[in-house]
Formats: sequence, C-alpha cells, structure tokens
Amino acid sequence: MFDINQLPENIFRKVRGLTYNKDSIGESGSDVLLFDEMALKIENTCESANNEKIMLEWLDGKLPVPRIVEFEQADAKNYLLMTRLRGEMACSDLNMASPEHMVKALADGLKMLWKVDVSSCPVKNGLDEKLKAAKYNIENDLVDLDDLNDDTLSEDGFSDIQALYDFLCAKRPKQDFALSLSHGDYCLPNVFVSGDKAVGFLDLGNAGVADIWQDIALCVRSFEHNLCLYGYNNNDFIKYKELLFNELGIKPDEEKIKYYILLDELF
Repeated sequence: MFDINQLPENIFRKVRGLTYNKDSIGESGSDVLLFDEMALKIENTCESANNEKIMLEWLDGKLPVPRIVEFEQADAKNYLLMTRLRGEMACSDLNMASPEHMVKALADGLKMLWKVDVSSCPVKNGLDEKLKAAKYNIENDLVDLDDLNDDTLSEDGFSDIQALYDFLCAKRPKQDFALSLSHGDYCLPNVFVSGDKAVGFLDLGNAGVADIWQDIALCVRSFEHNLCLYGYNNNDFIKYKELLFNELGIKPDEEKIKYYILLDELF
C-alpha cells in the first residue's frame, strides 16, 4: 500500500484521512491514487509531466478535463492532485459490451478536440517536435524494446530502432488538414464516455498542436486491441473502424495510420 504520509505537505493536507485505491489500468509508468472525488498522479519530473500541468490549466473551461486541486514538485517527482472525471473509460466492460456506442463516443471526442481554438495553445506536439523527441529517446536508451509490437523489429519490419527512425524521417506524411488540438495518447483508457458521447479526457502530458492523424491512428490501434481482448474478431474491427470514419466524416488514410503507430513505438 502506498504511504500517503510521505506526500509533500501541500498535497497531504488535501487527502489526509481519505480512503483510496491504487489505479491498476494505466500504463504511463506513474502511480495514480484514486480517492472518491480526486485522483493523485505521481510521476518522475519530465517534459511530459510538466506539460500535463500546463495543458490542464490551459484547457480548463475549453474541454472536460480534470481540474487541478494542488500541484507540487519534490524530490524529482511531480505530484498532480486533480478532480475525477464523470462517466466511464471507453474500455470499461459496459462500453466494450456496446462497441457501436463506444466508437461513436470516440469519434465525438476527436471532434471535440478539433473544435478547440489552438491559436494560444502553449504546447506544440507536431512531427518536428515528435521526431526530435524520438531521436532523444533513441540516443538516451529510453525506448522500451520489450514494449514494441512483435513485428516492428523483425525480418519483415525494421532491423533496429535507428532504421525505424530513419524511415519515419524519410516518409513524413503530407499534412492534409490544419493542425488541431491533439490529445497525444488518444487510447480508450484516456477517454471517458457516457453512451455515445465523450465526457472527459485523461493523461494529457503529450497534448498539444499536431496533425489530426496522430490521434486517429492511436485511437484505431487502441480500439482494435481492446476489441481483441473482449473476444471480437477482425470482421468486427473492420465494421467498427468503418463506423468511426463515417462518424468523423473522413476517409481512412492507411499510410498515415501506419506511420503514426510506428512513430509511437519510439515513446
């Protein structure tokens, strides 16, 4: 059990005496304590952790995101205490039992992001920034090779992560749409839904101005993965993928989807 008595004083005063559970769903590498009305995210201080605070402050009133209750940096860690969201994760048992509603809600969430005026957005997270960060991750051995898709480094894939990076630099896709607000990790656990509507967004450390296909690609990958976990087959995935793009009102671009999924391998 996490010892909340070791929390920084400003944080501890807000949660003293409250019961909590430790989140076991997220894969961000952070510790998340879930209280009845609040959540405390604890992670090593880094650019994405700092960006999350910046983006939550900027998005307050623009999108349904957690409100910051208290923030503290101590001992090279960020302590972000925030309000909890309503609704359920898109990958909850309830939502996975109704994939049609879930997919419509994911499309609704993407369209909500794209409607935000990004003229004053404090963070850019487009291809220039992503490729620069990817290079840094490679040079500093920050890419988790055990977390890569099985076919990324293979006889039919890439010989190593440098070859993957070189491919990504050489095959940068053409930008078809104006840059918009990107969540940066638009996966099912990070989107809260109610029925066929998105009602909240979590884990915004990689949010910023970027191409819309960055979020679309990770959305497609995530709901394919979760459909598989719940016993749906490839025909189901094809059907719901078609529904997603019908709801978005655009045609799927398989090359861009593949590109941004490969790019995410370096993070």
